Amino acid sequence: MRLVFYLFLISQLLNFIGVFAEKVREDSSGLNTIKWEKIEENKSKPFKKIIWRSYKNDQSYFGKKKQQSSIIKGSNSSNEERISESLKKLGSSITEFEPYLPLNNFLKKGNFQTSVRWKTSFEGGASGGTGQQIPSFIFDYGISDSSLITINFSEADDKLYNTINGQKVDYHWQNYALSFKKKLLNNNENSFVISIVPTLEYWRHASGSKDSKSIYNQKDRVDGRDRFDNLIGSLSLPISKKINENFTALFVPGVTFLPEKLGSKGIGKNAYGNNFYIGSGIVLDMAKDVNFLASYTSPLGPGNNYFDKDLNYSRKSIYSIGLGWDVNSKIGIEGKITNSFGASPSTGLLTIPSDNQPLYSANVTYKPHGEDTYLKPLNERDKLISNGGITVNNALIPGVGTSQINFNYDNKGNLFGSYGYSLSNIFKLELINIGSFNEVNLSGNKNSNLYSTYLGDSNLNFRLGGKLLIFSPQKNDLYWMSLRSSVGRNNDTNQGYLFSELINTFRVNNWLAFNISPKYFFSGVESFGGIGLSSYINLFENLMLIPEINTSIKNDSDLNSTLALRYSFTPEKSLDLYYSNAVGVQDIGQLLKDKEYRLGIKLNFLL
Repeated sequence: MRLVFYLFLISQLLNFIGVFAEKVREDSSGLNTIKWEKIEENKSKPFKKIIWRSYKNDQSYFGKKKQQSSIIKGSNSSNEERISESLKKLGSSITEFEPYLPLNNFLKKGNFQTSVRWKTSFEGGASGGTGQQIPSFIFDYGISDSSLITINFSEADDKLYNTINGQKVDYHWQNYALSFKKKLLNNNENSFVISIVPTLEYWRHASGSKDSKSIYNQKDRVDGRDRFDNLIGSLSLPISKKINENFTALFVPGVTFLPEKLGSKGIGKNAYGNNFYIGSGIVLDMAKDVNFLASYTSPLGPGNNYFDKDLNYSRKSIYSIGLGWDVNSKIGIEGKITNSFGASPSTGLLTIPSDNQPLYSANVTYKPHGEDTYLKPLNERDKLISNGGITVNNALIPGVGTSQINFNYDNKGNLFGSYGYSLSNIFKLELINIGSFNEVNLSGNKNSNLYSTYLGDSNLNFRLGGKLLIFSPQKNDLYWMSLRSSVGRNNDTNQGYLFSELINTFRVNNWLAFNISPKYFFSGVESFGGIGLSSYINLFENLMLIPEINTSIKNDSDLNSTLALRYSFTPEKSLDLYYSNAVGVQDIGQLLKDKEYRLGIKLNFLL
């Protein structure tokens, strides 16, 4: 099997070299390098000579008609600059540093945007896994050019980061928030802006279980769950000054309203309480559509925003630092390091429960009113592979507005289904990726911890992810490259992991394409890398052979192989029959080897 792997790897590298060789041959042959176009100057002067213009290898000439008209009329250049600048402003997706530190940015009247945000600690703490996580979903709507309404939902359901009196303690909270941001003052002369942001929230939180004592019970040793429902709120006054074209400073005084005592079994104050705070931040435009963001906030009391493993409450300063990138006018991506755990305006000032740990945050924002990146449509041969593979994905992304649905079942009982939606020509959101591994038989004990955590009996794995297109021949690049990441957890053990891959797809000729996909698996149990290799070989117009190999890069590496036959009813609908000794088709299953081969079926749809 090792020999097969190395032969396969060498063949893929030769294919890779062949792509570049073919490109060089096309450029050096001189054939078809001069193209001619007929241009008629004016229909009212039919006897004018026909002017022939030569252009060489300029594929961008075939862009949108709107762009062509602007090339012909140079007098409109200043107009285009204004339009370009307005589109850039339209594409700005940053409306806040953190939920409690709003920026004085607004949407156009009637426009809206949605965001998915994920905060997690770098380690799992007492409960293990990839980290203590809190996902949130945000909807912003522009009531006017100077007022914004925001709906925010967030939820955390991990155990406390530290043990309390030697016990792992269940801790859960859920927030529903409604905010209104209104501009009060805007001095255009020096870009001095003041706004006001009141927020009202419903906060449901709980602690303890039948096996652990609630942190709100300080009077006895009885295990049990305490649950509380509270109306909380916040008020902030963001004040910003645009120092120059690339630098904005922000100053935010504010207050959060949280309960200071919960339940009847507490001794004195056993919760956070109200907090005044002073926040500050900067936004630096480092490059076109790329921003550097940094903030620092000091809680002033009288309440607290932190408690330790001994349930002592105090105040900690809150920081955040990161980058925001507007990929285009529809898609914005943001990554940060922060010690703010809460994901709503009233709870954002709070650190991770029972500790003060740095967290990483990944945010994706979608603006349907923005202008998308233009890509030439896929041809028929590439549409046939746009549904991906079995255990090795490819870098192609279906066009904006396309739904991608996959369903998988094998003779050992593995069952998986996924649904993705292309928010842009260059970004696909994987909304649903759910399924269960069955009758897994790993070789030896080397993966016993992974098995018991993610692949054991009654496992049900939920995943959420996204895929970003970086390079594409559809915009005159040599090959496709995409970055895909997903997060999620096993419902049985409540443990999760992060899975990422950098997918490269090369079209060699009309009947052959191949993929090279470095992958990385990260969890509190174990972390390791791997690589996937595959080819698409067109046997007939609607029949394709797909060989695949995956190997993990670790001391006791796994090597699995898959052979699939795809029949395409149409370019958008296909059926795969495959034979594989990979554990499964979902993320972690791609990198692990089963002792036995599986015979499976996979249905693919683009709608």
